[in-house]
Amino acid sequence: MKAKISTEWLSGCSGCHVSIVDLHEKLLNLVETTEFVRLPVLMDEKGYPPADVGIVEGAVRSEHDRQALIKMRQSVKTLIAFGSCAVYGGPSGIGWLYDRTTVLDRVYGSGPTSTTGERPDSGAARLEQGVVPVDEVVDIDLYLPGCPPHPYFIASAIASVLGSKAPPLTGKTVCSDCDRKMEKRAGVRLKKGAITADDDSLCFLGQGVICLGSVTLNRCLSPCPGIGIACTGCNGPSLDIVTEPHLDFRTLISKRMNLLCGIATDEVKAYMQQEAKTFYSYALASPVMYKKPTMEMREWAGDKEN
Repeated sequence: MKAKISTEWLSGCSGCHVSIVDLHEKLLNLVETTEFVRLPVLMDEKGYPPADVGIVEGAVRSEHDRQALIKMRQSVKTLIAFGSCAVYGGPSGIGWLYDRTTVLDRVYGSGPTSTTGERPDSGAARLEQGVVPVDEVVDIDLYLPGCPPHPYFIASAIASVLGSKAPPLTGKTVCSDCDRKMEKRAGVRLKKGAITADDDSLCFLGQGVICLGSVTLNRCLSPCPGIGIACTGCNGPSLDIVTEPHLDFRTLISKRMNLLCGIATDEVKAYMQQEAKTFYSYALASPVMYKKPTMEMREWAGDKEN
């Protein structure tokens, strides 16, 4: 008998669901042993049929999201938090910085495209006070971060929960698959806003460019550094940051940049704190980040005017 898979799409961009389709021939292999009973990107199923595996994308932003997530949890045996929005809140987690009233006032009251101040009617799903990862609402059995998750890890995760042999999901960082070399250099300045560097063979950090590869979990096989773009951390924090209360992005990155090229740690820390919405964008709403004693996320990145 084929195993049944059900998926749900909460507040997110649908990119994680599209990545399922990106399995290509592996999707055909998967169909031989499994049956999708709910897949919003490909089928019109309004209910929540019983299934062996549930895959949920997106964060909880509205009352509709919360109820849909609870129904999904009740209808499946195993639930996978699918993508960085589900696991950490993702880019939509920026809504965690502001309360509901502030968001609605800005969008419908004083926003640049607002002309009437008219609000959504009672038929619209009510926004929650903030954005939360899915495990703040229901129990999760497996976490699969990524923006979106790489097809290799999607296939591995599904095979794993269904009891098939699958490659282990390692706890290594993006740096583990990066071919760039670390080399100490003198006289390097912090390149604010840069995502590329002149020398394609050397580590970004040693060239004054902030790259989050050393503090990001490898669920992508490191494509960005390979084509000359610094890692933005879309797969979420590395295991040491998740498990150690005193560690965060700016602490580790500033130390490594100081050792490689002599840039003052305080300069790097201050810049990353000032641009927290950029450097912490995938995990702003996650308690593994904002509950750290060294972090003041709302003070760093919130609405300074309110």
